[in-house]
Amino acid sequence: MKNATKATQIKKDIKVYSIEEAIAQLKASVKTKFDPTVELHLSLSLDKKADQSVRFTTVLPHGTGKTKKVAVLASKKIANADLELTETDIDKLEKGQIRPKVDFDVLIAEPKFMPKLAKTARVLGPAGVMPNPKTGTVSDDVEKAVEQVKKGKIEIRTEPNATNIHTIIGKASFDDNKLVENFNEVIGTIKANKPQKAGPDFIKSVYIASTMGPSYKITLE
Repeated sequence: MKNATKATQIKKDIKVYSIEEAIAQLKASVKTKFDPTVELHLSLSLDKKADQSVRFTTVLPHGTGKTKKVAVLASKKIANADLELTETDIDKLEKGQIRPKVDFDVLIAEPKFMPKLAKTARVLGPAGVMPNPKTGTVSDDVEKAVEQVKKGKIEIRTEPNATNIHTIIGKASFDDNKLVENFNEVIGTIKANKPQKAGPDFIKSVYIASTMGPSYKITLE
């Protein structure tokens, strides 16, 4: 009983910040020699058994601060792609001779190649790079899809067996206003993609943190 009371007290003592205050605190706490990523962690009030989940993509106004290597499987040359694959490379993907998260971070394919890519699902699926129409990585306009990824397109989704979302909004070196605008883009699109049966206050809590840094609770009021 004492432990439960103590846990409740600790929970009550957590300070809540505005996004502007939290970003200032986060930057002041950075101790790493590298430029850490600013992470966003949300807990949602959803019923997974009722098939309530969130999954969508959005383009951060100021990008992620990360450079992604984009591979494409298309019927024409894509100028801004980092790796252009052909049908003969599908076997190399399956055999691990071309490796996801090593040779490329994102794979974008035209719809007509998806039946042939199906055999690579056991390799691409666990790496999270299997092309999917829901994430815009299966597209007839591959060039535009690559451009969006380069600009800072991210996928936002609840975890498979939980109602949490973990994503990023940039780097600690970003100007405060840019981090705020990226944050607002994510929160706004999460609200816009609220499952139909979810309650109005379905976002239970929001925290930001830097890589290897402390987290700060955010108020959305």
